[in-house]
Amino acid sequence: MAKIRVHELASELGVDAATVLARLKLLGEYVKSPSSTIEAPVAAKVRATFGVRTPRPAPRPSPVRRDHVDPYVDSPTFDPTAPSSRQHGWRAGAVPVPRHPDLLKNIQKTRQRFPAFGDHLDALRSLGSQVVYAGPCKQDGFKDCVIVHVRFSGAIEAGFGFTREVMLFYSPHEDLQVRTFEAAARELAKKDQPVTPDIFFMWSPDQRLGIKLNDWSRPSKLAIPFLIDDEDELSLITLLRNHIYARDLFYMTTPVFGASFFGRRTLLQSLRDDVFNQQVTGVFGLRKSGKTSILMQLKEELHDDHIVTVLMDLEAFPSPPEDPTDDIVSDLRRRLIAELKTHKLRTQELSQLSDRPSILELKNALQVILKHLWKDGYRILLLLDEIEYLTPADRIDIAEGDMPRVAQLLSALRSIVQESENFTFVLSGLTSAIVEAGRLYGRPNPLFSWAKAVYVKPLEREEADELASTVGGKMGIQIEPGALEALHEASGGHAYLYRNLSSAVVRHLPTDVFQRTMIRSAVLTELDDWKSRVQGNIEEMIQHVKRYYATEAVMLELLMDDPGDFKELAPSEHVAVRRLKDLGLIYERDGEYQASVILELV
Repeated sequence: MAKIRVHELASELGVDAATVLARLKLLGEYVKSPSSTIEAPVAAKVRATFGVRTPRPAPRPSPVRRDHVDPYVDSPTFDPTAPSSRQHGWRAGAVPVPRHPDLLKNIQKTRQRFPAFGDHLDALRSLGSQVVYAGPCKQDGFKDCVIVHVRFSGAIEAGFGFTREVMLFYSPHEDLQVRTFEAAARELAKKDQPVTPDIFFMWSPDQRLGIKLNDWSRPSKLAIPFLIDDEDELSLITLLRNHIYARDLFYMTTPVFGASFFGRRTLLQSLRDDVFNQQVTGVFGLRKSGKTSILMQLKEELHDDHIVTVLMDLEAFPSPPEDPTDDIVSDLRRRLIAELKTHKLRTQELSQLSDRPSILELKNALQVILKHLWKDGYRILLLLDEIEYLTPADRIDIAEGDMPRVAQLLSALRSIVQESENFTFVLSGLTSAIVEAGRLYGRPNPLFSWAKAVYVKPLEREEADELASTVGGKMGIQIEPGALEALHEASGGHAYLYRNLSSAVVRHLPTDVFQRTMIRSAVLTELDDWKSRVQGNIEEMIQHVKRYYATEAVMLELLMDDPGDFKELAPSEHVAVRRLKDLGLIYERDGEYQASVILELV
């Protein structure tokens, strides 16, 4: 078959060329512009994502006259009822009417199976929005359900922060069960789905649909009951406003990843490179600076790269002076077996060990398995979080203390990295002592001058603006430049404080407006109350600095009391000064040292 240009395919599918280019990118095809040509098989893949088959040669004209004309199957290319881009309000930026025969037939099938879908279709079309895909659910046990993709009008996309199509899930079940909700969530999570990843609509004849979805929904998977009033043209807008404006995606108390993770792209790319180059890295930073979120996002992004990732939180283990080594080794064996089984990979050598193997036994078994994994192109990545629990400097002498097995375990991990081609590990925590101390528990530190230390610094202004604008957009909030500046100035760019302040402002924005906007005065109005509420968090951060960085804490107090003495002492305490800079607690401007905004909040 002949090649086809992108804009020609877009015209055939009834969408714009940008949509087709985006779909090609999702399929892993690099295409430069709408005038670029693509091979027939690639065009077929794109058509399939829109639920249509590749057109075959035109059949001979049928002598049979059609008596029945269905408005959705046989509609003309011009729809006189569809709103044009010149119309205002929620219809502005109307989506072209679908006209591909396969898509129209699938729409008709859905209407016949779910009569309510006809009302939904009318409501969408009246607001300049169109169904761009309809097809059966492919989850086992749920093939009586239907998946629909909707592209909203430009005005609705802008007003509620949509940048992709939105999934609608239709279930025939009168008593909707949570397993159906989970099936819909799995459909949404498919990697090849070109839809909004954290919001979907759901319909079923269950009279308690709204109550159930309200109970089952979570921030990363917001399920909106598709219940609209046929008599109210703006019922769909009200539905969106009630659910999307009610979200507060800035408020996070636990690590975030996936659709909720934003920013840190440079650091993530660097860590990704380190994994493939077998560079051992330590990720350090202040409390709540986002270290665990970075580890979880790294694991998420490496999922499709044949990398078996094990994330261990060391806070859960005994801490020196009690020796945690046996518990860590035992748990590491158990987690490795579980992750390898998830990937259907070899576990024999690890499974044959006792529940509490020695460090050497674990090392030998893991090395054998790594050799087999290498043949299949797999790697193992170990993420050790809260590493400061192995080096509590306020309770034990980490240089000469009596805990040699901790150093022995790290030596074994280093040895595996050096002797294999497909294993590495990443450390994360508050203190960098574990990679920067020359001696560790009476032995030469195996990670000294070998592992790389990177610091999670406060968000740069540009990065913070992107985070706020993206998260705000998902809640239908436009954030003006003055507000972005105020958010960054007040929080110092610290990830937790920045999101916390943004959340405080969002809670007081009106929800009964066409477009929600955050302005500078709204941020400034919230500052005093917010400062009093985060006081405890900031004092906790400072206490952790004092606990793990004794010299740095003294220098910090000196800077707060007498900047002149600090400047005089800085050359002789250059290591401490560098760490304070890396942690984002001080900065240097024109040769003068100043405390960060975080310290001014104490």
